[in-house]
Amino acid sequence: MDELASYLNQLTNDEKQDVLEFYSEYVMDADLKTDQEIIQKLGTPKQLSRKILADYSIKAVNSEQGSTASGSTARPQRNIRMIWLIILALLASPIAIPILIVLALGLFMILLVIVMVIVMTIIVIVAVAFGGVVSIVGGLAVISSSIPTSIFFIGIGLGAVGLTLIAAPIGFLIIKVLIEMAANFSKWIYNRFFKSRRQSKEV
Repeated sequence: MDELASYLNQLTNDEKQDVLEFYSEYVMDADLKTDQEIIQKLGTPKQLSRKILADYSIKAVNSEQGSTASGSTARPQRNIRMIWLIILALLASPIAIPILIVLALGLFMILLVIVMVIVMTIIVIVAVAFGGVVSIVGGLAVISSSIPTSIFFIGIGLGAVGLTLIAAPIGFLIIKVLIEMAANFSKWIYNRFFKSRRQSKEV
C-alpha cells in the first residue's frame, strides 16, 4: 500500500486516501495474505496505480462534460492526459495480452498524430500571420516610391492576416473535435477491457 501510494501523487490527498482504504478493505475481504496473492489478483502497485489514475481521469472528464452547459466537451488538455493515462493502463495491465498492447500502441499513434497536427496548425497559422505582417510593413515601406505596389503588398498582407483570423478558430475547432473523438474511442477501449473487472471490485 505504501508503494501504491507513492505512484498516486497526481491524486488529491482525499482521493488517495479513498483509494488506499478501498484496496486495503478489498485485500482483507478477499483474504489475500501474501504479496504474491495480491499481485496475482490486482497486479503490481505500479500496474494498479496506472489503472487507478486512468479511472480518475475518465471520471474527471465525464464530470467536466456533465457540468458544462449544452453538452460541451471537456478541455482538450484533459482529454489528451486521459488518453495518455489509458495508454499506460493498457500497457501495464496484468493481462497484457497482445490485443491490449496493439490497442495501446494504436492509441499512442493516434495521440502522436493529434499532437503533430496541433503543432503543424500552430506553425502554419503563425507563419501566415507573420508573412501578412511582413507584407504590410513592406507595402508601407515602398509607399513613397510606388503607390500601386504599396497597395498590392498591403492588400496581400491584410488578406493573409484576415485569413489567419478566419482559419485559426476553424483549425482549433477541428483539432478539438479530433481530440474528443480520440478520447471517446480510448474510453470505449478502456471500458471494454476493464469495466467488468472494475464492477466486480465495486460489488
